Amino acid sequence: MAMETKTGKFIFKKAFELAEAGSDVSVLFYFDDVADYIFDEEFAFEKIKKIIVIKEEQKNEELVGKIKEIGNVIVTPFTVSNRINKIKIALMVCVSSGIITKEEKIIALSGSGELIDGFVYIDISKERELLSFKGDIDLGKAVKPEVFERILRISLELANQGREGKSVGAIFVLGDKEEVLNNTKQMIFNPFKGYEPEERNILKTNLDDTLKEFSLLDGAIIINSDGTIESAGAYISISSLSSDELPKGLGARHMAAAAITALTNAVSIVVSESTGDVTIFKNGSIVTRIEKSL
Repeated sequence: MAMETKTGKFIFKKAFELAEAGSDVSVLFYFDDVADYIFDEEFAFEKIKKIIVIKEEQKNEELVGKIKEIGNVIVTPFTVSNRINKIKIALMVCVSSGIITKEEKIIALSGSGELIDGFVYIDISKERELLSFKGDIDLGKAVKPEVFERILRISLELANQGREGKSVGAIFVLGDKEEVLNNTKQMIFNPFKGYEPEERNILKTNLDDTLKEFSLLDGAIIINSDGTIESAGAYISISSLSSDELPKGLGARHMAAAAITALTNAVSIVVSESTGDVTIFKNGSIVTRIEKSL
């Protein structure tokens, strides 16, 4: 164990040295992986932008306050064992919060069981495997970061747990309410109609189970940028778009989700019923796909 800790510290230090030697390079790491030595003075590297990821269940004022003295703190909505998925989720939270930009480079430290065992260098502007952006990547302009993070968490839970033991598919459309509603129509009676905005705001009321239940309906769930749920069971029309404007090889649910983000400034998150993957769309294209955890 002593040798593993020594190796982890060596990798941790080298990652920061590489970041220090580069330009606009940030270091991203999960707190769990470096908890034993994150506060060591030898790892100060004050000039390096640090992004520390904590799990949602770890969030408390004392821990967050302590880590904020070191760098930016982000909270991931779901814990996964696949390290590539961990990096994807962390990067999406960074994007939604405006912590990273298209011009930045990231060194993402990777590990498991409180041990760093490697890192990956990511040039955001050139990355295609983890993230693929078309146009502006600042999702925060379309939807509040905490709204995006909440729906991402719900989507990942649906993908991995299903509903009552069964796989489900779902579309969540976030932001640009007026334009989204102009390009959709109700397939059923809107179950959220008649409720006060604060009663249907996901940040003010715990509506996680309600959203999961209504995800079983055909159509999309539409949520305003501030977290207010506008409708469920909404049909997205894609007739006004050419097939050349959308990614190839998508099914009907994913095609609709891509189309609404091409027609509006919204972000859409799709849960695939067949694979359990979660796909995020913006500007008519796939931003990233998070594979179901096994």
